[in-house]
Amino acid sequence: MFIRLENVYFTYSLGMPFETEVLKNINLEINEGEFIGLIGHTGCGKTTLIQHFNGLLKPTSGKVFVEGIDINKKGVKLKLIRQKIGLVFQYPENQLFEETIYQEVAFGPRKLGLPEEKIEKRVQEALKIVDLDYNLYAERSPFSLSGGEMRRVALASILSIRPKMLVLDEPTANLDPQGRDNILSEIKKVHRDFGMTVVLISHNMEKIAEIVKRLLVMNRGEIIMDGSPQEIFEKHANDLIKIGLGLPQVTECMYELKKRGKEVYTGVLTVDDAEKEILNRVKKINKKIKI
Repeated sequence: MFIRLENVYFTYSLGMPFETEVLKNINLEINEGEFIGLIGHTGCGKTTLIQHFNGLLKPTSGKVFVEGIDINKKGVKLKLIRQKIGLVFQYPENQLFEETIYQEVAFGPRKLGLPEEKIEKRVQEALKIVDLDYNLYAERSPFSLSGGEMRRVALASILSIRPKMLVLDEPTANLDPQGRDNILSEIKKVHRDFGMTVVLISHNMEKIAEIVKRLLVMNRGEIIMDGSPQEIFEKHANDLIKIGLGLPQVTECMYELKKRGKEVYTGVLTVDDAEKEILNRVKKINKKIKI
C-alpha cells in the first residue's frame, strides 16, 4: 500500500462565515504502480484531494498515510514525503522561473543537495524521458518554447527528483491536439517504463478512458465510484450524466446503437475496440442469414 486515506474531511475557512466543506469522508487506497484517473465536475474537490497526498493540505479530520507513515503526525518530515510524490499542477508552465531549461530541471536535485555531476545526469535523464534533446534544449530559455514543450519541461523538473508517484492536475488543459497527445504519451511512457504510480486528473473522457486502469469519480466532495473505466462507463453511464459528466464519444455511440436494438457491448472505450465490436456483430448477423 503506497497511500491510504482514512475518513478524511477537509473544510476551507473553518469557523469563518464562508467556511466550505470540500472533502467528505474520503477513504482511499492507492497501491504502488497503479495508473489512476480522477474525474468530476469543477469544484467537486479533485485538486483539494490530491493536495492531501503529500501534505500540502492537512485534513480537518481523518488521516493520510504514505508508505504506512501518518504524514500529519508531529515530527514527520514532509520534505521527504514530497520527494516521493511529485505534483504537477494545472498550467505548470506558469511555475517556470529559471533562465535556462537546465537550471529549471536541475532546481529540484540541487535542493536535494546532490553533487553537480549527479545533477547533470538527472537533468539529462529527465529531458530524455519527456523527449527533449539535451544538447538542443538545455541552454534555451523555457519561455521560448511552445505551450506543450513548456509542460514537458515542467514534467521533467518533477521527474528529476525521481518521485515514486506522479500526480497531474489537468496536464493537457488548453493544449492543441498534438501537444495534448505528446504529453499523454510521455505520461504513459513514465508509467510503463518506470512502473511509477500515476494519478491523472482530466476532463477529457476519451483520453482518460483509454490510458488509465482504474477510475475514481468525485461528486460534491465524495468519491462515489471506483472501478475500471469499462465498469464505470458501462454500468454507471446514467449516473455520470446525472452529475454533469459525459461519456467518451465512442461509448455514447455504442449506447445509441443499443437503444436502436443492436446487441453491442457498451463498455467500449476506443475507436479500434468499437470497430472490432461492430464487425463481430456484423459477422454474427451474416451467419444467421446464411442459416
